Amino acid sequence: MKRAEQILGAVLLLFAIYIGYESTLIETGADFGKVGAGFMPFWLSVGLGITSAALLGRAVTLPLDRFDPAFFPDRAGGMRVFWVFAGYLLAVVVMKPLGMLISLAILMATTMPVFGSRNWKIIALTAIVTPVCVYVVFGLWLKVDLPMGILENVLSIY
Repeated sequence: MKRAEQILGAVLLLFAIYIGYESTLIETGADFGKVGAGFMPFWLSVGLGITSAALLGRAVTLPLDRFDPAFFPDRAGGMRVFWVFAGYLLAVVVMKPLGMLISLAILMATTMPVFGSRNWKIIALTAIVTPVCVYVVFGLWLKVDLPMGILENVLSIY
């Protein structure tokens, strides 16, 4: 498991550097003080770089006995990984016809129980509030073109 964390930390660090570099190449046309298209990817790459460097540093410095011997501790862990993957795959498949907001609601509703949330009221509230917040921040405030799918005629952001 120690070797796996070392490899993961190194790969994520390289990915963060690549994303950071590519985000600096985005033509934003933004003046000083304005947020452009490269703002979010750049700062996400900085956050990913910091956390992956911390993961890599932890994996290099800690002794071997501080790591779990197995990647999946049991069958339930493997099933959780499978269901999260299935939820993300479903969200990607339905994004074009249904739109980003409905896809995000489906993603929230399918992955929250996998991570341990059992209260269906909280799951439903999160599945509604998250897409609304994404729509307000990215669609209305930042004027980002979101794939709207079937909601294109209902929610106009253009």
